[in-house]
Amino acid sequence: MTALGLLYDDDGYVEVAGRPLGGDATRAGLLGRQVAGQEFLGALFAHGTWEQLVALVRNQVSADTLGRYFARRTAADPRTRGLRLVPDEAFPDAFHPDPPARVVFTPCPPDLRYAWARRHRGGDGYALSGVTHTLCSREAAEWLGELVVGPFEEYDALICTSRSVLRMVRASADAYADYLRERVGGDPRVRMRREVIPLGVDTDRYRPPSPAERAAARSALGVADDEVAVLFVGRLSHHTKAHPFPLFYAADAAARETGRKVHLILAGWAHNQAVFEAFRGAAALAPAARVSFVDGTRPDTRAAVWHAADVFSSLSDNIQETFGLVVVEALASGLPVVATDWDGYRDLVADGETGLLVPTMMIPGATADATTRLVLESHSYELFLAECSQAVAVDAAAAARAMTRLVGDETERRRMGAAARRAAEETFSWAVVIRAYERLWAEQEQTRREVERHRERPADGSRTGLYPCPEVAFEGYPTRWLGDDARLTAAPDAAARLELLLTLPLVTHAEWARHTDRALLRRMLAAADGRSLAELEDVLAAAGGGRQRARATLAWMLKYDLLRPM
Repeated sequence: MTALGLLYDDDGYVEVAGRPLGGDATRAGLLGRQVAGQEFLGALFAHGTWEQLVALVRNQVSADTLGRYFARRTAADPRTRGLRLVPDEAFPDAFHPDPPARVVFTPCPPDLRYAWARRHRGGDGYALSGVTHTLCSREAAEWLGELVVGPFEEYDALICTSRSVLRMVRASADAYADYLRERVGGDPRVRMRREVIPLGVDTDRYRPPSPAERAAARSALGVADDEVAVLFVGRLSHHTKAHPFPLFYAADAAARETGRKVHLILAGWAHNQAVFEAFRGAAALAPAARVSFVDGTRPDTRAAVWHAADVFSSLSDNIQETFGLVVVEALASGLPVVATDWDGYRDLVADGETGLLVPTMMIPGATADATTRLVLESHSYELFLAECSQAVAVDAAAAARAMTRLVGDETERRRMGAAARRAAEETFSWAVVIRAYERLWAEQEQTRREVERHRERPADGSRTGLYPCPEVAFEGYPTRWLGDDARLTAAPDAAARLELLLTLPLVTHAEWARHTDRALLRRMLAAADGRSLAELEDVLAAAGGGRQRARATLAWMLKYDLLRPM
C-alpha cells in the first residue's frame, strides 16, 4: 500500500492519564479504546507497509501531536515515509475528485460524513474502513441503522473485533432493515463488508517475566512466595466492566478447596470513591482469600502486576464489553486465563488450552423494555447498562471450579501459560493483526476499482428498528439461554447468603427491574426445588409487576448463585 488515509484525533489515539484509584472526578480515567488506539498507531508504524500517511486531523492540537509522533517514529526508520496533514474541514476538496489515499481508516466505525461527501461529489474514489468498540449506546444503535440507509458501498468495511460483535451488528442492522421493509417495501440491506479482525498486543512489551523480574514484582506488590496471585486488570465498574461477585466467589472457593494461599489483586481505577468502597466491601464475599487493590493507572504498577501474577481472571458480564484487550495482554504475559464465555472473550481464550471459559446465562424477557427506556431517555445510558448487567448471570459454581483447578495445579498453570504465550504470538501479535488489516484494505481497493470500472454513472449526490432489546441485539453473548422448561434449584447455602447479598450495594442496584421483597425471595428459594423456569415465573407474576419483572428477578437470583440450573 502506497498511501493510507487515517482519521486522527488525540481522543482516539492518546492514552489519557487516569484518576488515582478511588476516584478524582476531574480526571476521566483510562479508556480501553484509547489504549487500543495508541497501540494500533504504534503497530501501524512498526509493521505497516505504507509509504505516505494522509492524516485527516480534527484540530490543530491533534495535528501537532501527530506531527511530533511521526518525527519521533521515523527518525531512525530506514524507510522513506511521508506525512500529509489534511484539516477535517478541507476533506471535501482534498479528496475529490482525486483522493491522495484510496482507503480511509477511522479508529471507530466509518464516518458517515465522508460517505455522504463521496456520494455528493459523485464517483467511487476511496473506500472507508473503521473498527468497532462499544456498540450498546443509543448513538451506536443509530449508526447501525445508517449501515442500511447510509451511502455506504460494498467496498467499504466495518471491522468487528469478535464474532459476537459481528452477530450484534447483524442483529441490529437486520432489525432496522425489517422495519424499513415493512414501512416502505423494497429490499433494504447492508452493503458494507463486515470483517472480523481482533485487536492486537505488543508481545515485546507484554511477555513472561524472568525469575528476577517476577521476584521483584511480587516483592513490590507484597505477594508472598507461597501465595498464588490471581490478577484482575481493568476499570472497577460493576455495571460497565465486570461485576466482582463471581471473581470473589471463585477466589474464596479456590482457597478453601485447595488449602493454598490465594492473593487476589485488583489493578485498576474506579469512577468515584463510592464505587471503590463498594468494591472493597464486596471483598467480604472472599473471606478465605487475601484481596488487594492497586492503582492500575500508574505505569509502574501496570507493568509490575503482569509479572507478579500466576493466573489472570476477568469475568465480564456486561453488554458494553466487546473484546477484552486485557485478556490478550494476559495471554502475551504467559498467564492462564479464567474468563467468561461471553462476547469477544470466547474468541480469545481456547478453553482447556490457554485458559478456562466460565458459562454465562440470560433469560428471555428479563430486559425486553430496557432499550425502550434508553431510547425514550427515561433512563440514562448508565442505568441502562446497570439494568442489563443485573440480568446476566455468570455460573459462579463453574467459576469456582475453574479457579480451583488452576490455583491447585502449578503444572497446569505452566502448561496453559505457555500455550497462552504461543497464541498471543501466533494470533494476536500486532505484526499478525496489521497484516490482516492490510489484506482487507487491499481487497477493498480491488473491489472499489471493479465498482468504479463497471458503474455506468456516478453515484447519486427485530422490527423495533432503532435498537432491538438486549436479548435480540446480544443474543450471541451468553453460552446458553434458559428456556421455560429449564429446571432450577436453590444453592445449598442460598438462604444464608441472601441476607448478606442484600446488604451489598453492588448487588442491589437496578432494583426497579425486579422484585426485592425479602420474604418473596425466600419463598422463591423454598419453591425452587426442581421446578421449571415457567412455574417459578408464575409464582412471581402472581405477586404483581408482570412477567418481565418476574424474569428479571429469576435472572438476578441466578446471577448471585441463589438459584442454579439443574
